[in-house]
Amino acid sequence: MDKHIDNAKWLTYFAPFKALSISAAYLTPFFLEKGLSLSQIFLLQSIFSLAVLLWEIPSGYIADRLGRAFSIKLSAPIAAVAMIAYGFSGQFWQFVICELVLAMAYGLISGIDTALLIDSLKAQGRETDFVKLSQRMNAMGFASTAVGVPLAILLVHYVSISSTLVADGLLTLVGMIFALKLVEAPHSNGSTEAVRLSAWHAVRQLGGNAEARWLVALGAVLGTSTYIAYWLSAPYYSGMGIPVVLFSVILAIRSLWKAWLSHKFHQTRHIERNMLVYAALAGLVYMSMGTGWIWLVWLVLGHDVIQALQGPPITARLNAYIEHEYRATINSVINLVQRLVFMLAGPLVGLVVDRSGLKIGLVSTGLVCSTLAFVALARLHRLRTFEDKL
Repeated sequence: MDKHIDNAKWLTYFAPFKALSISAAYLTPFFLEKGLSLSQIFLLQSIFSLAVLLWEIPSGYIADRLGRAFSIKLSAPIAAVAMIAYGFSGQFWQFVICELVLAMAYGLISGIDTALLIDSLKAQGRETDFVKLSQRMNAMGFASTAVGVPLAILLVHYVSISSTLVADGLLTLVGMIFALKLVEAPHSNGSTEAVRLSAWHAVRQLGGNAEARWLVALGAVLGTSTYIAYWLSAPYYSGMGIPVVLFSVILAIRSLWKAWLSHKFHQTRHIERNMLVYAALAGLVYMSMGTGWIWLVWLVLGHDVIQALQGPPITARLNAYIEHEYRATINSVINLVQRLVFMLAGPLVGLVVDRSGLKIGLVSTGLVCSTLAFVALARLHRLRTFEDKL
């Protein structure tokens, strides 16, 4: 029996160890504690995104030449070392180095784990299980954050916020147990010796289709709206008078909520209506946060709805335009487009917050995100993208 049939299982077991389940709630407080401004925090994330963009093609070459399972196995120890070093760092230049190393690790797994899963399922004639298994991996990642809450609280209370990053680095080393069990799967369509399409070629291929362009734009705007909110959540909670030690409890509740949503709802109908709801929620949640009213704090769950549910139907539509042998590469490029949007938007939002205050930053971000999402949806409605397509 071919060993690659277990790759889906090992990738699922490895998923929780990639989620930063201990430190996720404390990353912004960690940076603020080290004296960084929000502009500098977003700049760090932009540096990471730029490094990932530049590393995409070389990391793809490594995966295609030396093996996708090998690439994932190489990624785990690099990420672990970077996270542990992060916990012991205190200067901006040190954080930049750690982000560059993390980008190297991320590039060795981003899109490559998807390719390995696709190849493994195709070899078994189970391609239709891909979406279900991907959602299961996402749910495992969300749930792991809730499981890590007790340890996170103990570390913050008795040790330090920095220790949560070290703990996640050590957990990544534990996750290597599952990564090391991965084996190479047969490449589809005789592409064993082929180097992946270049990122630019993939972008041009998608760019030639109007529906694909606006689908990518919609996914990037909705994804970026929740990504920016994640980094602004800590100062928002602090403004509400919520103790830092409770941040992980809040994140655990939100993660369980996202895990339940990912498990419960598999969208096959009324996609356009759902997207309209997500576009409205993107701005509504920011508006509620901008009021500073504690009784509206529960509305942050709206961003979790977007994060948990907007991706699969958009990805499904986009994959209808992608040739099978290039599916993993182009999906990786789509993710990079979202990172590029965040790379540009993040520092701007941080600058607005630093100069004009959190309230204005939240309200303006919400207005921009909802407006751009509605523009993309208007274009997709005109193209009848979501009518009887799924």
